[in-house]
Amino acid sequence: MAFIEINLSDSYWKSLEITQEDIEFLYAHLLEKEMPLTSESLAKALIRERIRSEKEKLEARQQENGEIYLPKSTFHPGDKVQFPAMNWLSGKVTDVREGINPEYPDLKVITVQTKNGNTHQFASNLENHPLNQINTIETDSDDNDGTSVIHEFGPEIKDKLEDQLDNNQDLVRIGANWFPRSLLIEFNIGHLNLAEAILDMHNGGPLPVDTLLEQIDVDIDDPEELVHFSLNYAMQEDPRFDDVGPSGKVQWFLNRLEPEYVREKPLELRYQPVDHNRSVLSEDMLKAEQRIDDELVDIDLSYSSKTSDKETSLVLNYPHWRNGSLPLTSHTKPFFPTAIESPRVKFTLIDHRGEKISAWVVRPFSYVFGLKNWYQEMELMPGSIINIKHGKQPGEVLIHPKKKRSNREWIKTLLIGADGGIVFALLKQTITADFNERMAIAVPSTDVLDELWVKRSRNPLPLEDEILQIMKELAKLNPQGHVHAVELYAAFNCIHRCPPGVLFSILASYPAFTAVGDLYYRLSNHS
Repeated sequence: MAFIEINLSDSYWKSLEITQEDIEFLYAHLLEKEMPLTSESLAKALIRERIRSEKEKLEARQQENGEIYLPKSTFHPGDKVQFPAMNWLSGKVTDVREGINPEYPDLKVITVQTKNGNTHQFASNLENHPLNQINTIETDSDDNDGTSVIHEFGPEIKDKLEDQLDNNQDLVRIGANWFPRSLLIEFNIGHLNLAEAILDMHNGGPLPVDTLLEQIDVDIDDPEELVHFSLNYAMQEDPRFDDVGPSGKVQWFLNRLEPEYVREKPLELRYQPVDHNRSVLSEDMLKAEQRIDDELVDIDLSYSSKTSDKETSLVLNYPHWRNGSLPLTSHTKPFFPTAIESPRVKFTLIDHRGEKISAWVVRPFSYVFGLKNWYQEMELMPGSIINIKHGKQPGEVLIHPKKKRSNREWIKTLLIGADGGIVFALLKQTITADFNERMAIAVPSTDVLDELWVKRSRNPLPLEDEILQIMKELAKLNPQGHVHAVELYAAFNCIHRCPPGVLFSILASYPAFTAVGDLYYRLSNHS
């Protein structure tokens, strides 16, 4: 019996919903393969299974409607028959009579009554006729193997599939790989203690599971992929271990040996959200906000001017400078490794001298950590400009300060008075890297400022009062008493973590401040 090929429309794949039947198929598929498979592989298997299933259903429907009409076939009263050339019209043969044509002595004519009651007559037992070939349709064409569907809809279906698989208790996930829980190889506490000892000998890691298995005595004949997956799962469930590998790689690190600020956000980078009225922000404020490299800013690409995917630059604020971190924004994220599930990713930066810097992408806190010593070596300060670009090798990240001939310049300098108050003064400082003039601030007494942060965290002042205090200090440095909004942001973040939008909204609405144009403000006469 000939069959018509299935042709599932784009709308079928766009509106595809993952069913329990799909999950059961994939579970059986994993059992059959006896090895972990990626989400992408499972999505491909599901697409091919859907095509096979829908094709089978179509063939069953075609069989129910009878034989596909070919003029050479012989029919009898009561036979079901269908006609592809007539938009798959189907019916039942009600009569068969001899044909009257001397050229075709074996010709027979069949009468077919369709479902709507109409009757039609067709030739049969006619060996030589063009329709005998035209209506014969192959069913194993390369067009039906799912390749084009996988290419066009695979990523979308993969995302839908992962949402469902994450809720399935019978499957476990390591990175992008899945496997039935019931078939995992059991690793006992002794194996995990050995893994801890090995990582301890390597300063915490990171190490891949195959390196750990080389030193753990495991007598198992199962496939290597399953052994690796099972140990990865056992370590994932043990709080002593942390997967710090980028997407596609599992790398283990001892939780207790991770740097403090990889696990906990430092005081200077902690922000307590403040309700503020963004409707008062002007277009200039919105543009300035987007130009500031702050992980607390929600990027609006309509205001963003950084478009290069090869290199980007950012300006350090005090909290990141003090803690040796870099903000992860929509501009900087593409340059750093990420992961599917791992909240922390260990990687290596390379500076302009070829020196390697051990660093961490801390995804929950939206920063890169590990640059404090490098900032000191490069003699950087808050306001310094740093360039970031992709290296020659995948996953390689290059970093260097924007170069500038070393000299002494008048720089806004933060000092702590004898009474613990904040003082800003213009003092000559040695400069070794280019900087943003509005955000550049020298901080010679970081230890004293650290103590001030602790005191203020315990006894915080009203935000408006703190901003007013900093505004008064900055106004002394300008003969007209004018202070730029970005300058205020940089200075205020030396004593209190705050995103620019909050500061700008207070400038725009608080009566103590008067706008004088181009984002400059002065203190009102009554303040």
